[in-house]
Amino acid sequence: METVFDYNINPEECQRIGMLDKGFYLENCTEDDANMDLALLFHIRNEKEKAREYADKLPLDMKNEFWRTITHP
Repeated sequence: METVFDYNINPEECQRIGMLDKGFYLENCTEDDANMDLALLFHIRNEKEKAREYADKLPLDMKNEFWRTITHP
């Protein structure tokens, strides 16, 4: 499973997406969680197409949550 750790996430990015512990994350992360976090990471990095690619892999309720999160003022 692909995660944010495959993309050299830095400590500031971890904090922005709410990740506290790498070990806990890797042990408990589902594929949907990983795709949500990848979408958020790429949004933070201003890679909009890549963010959309991962958001599109999410179930509808999680996809809606992603778009609400990033468009909320």
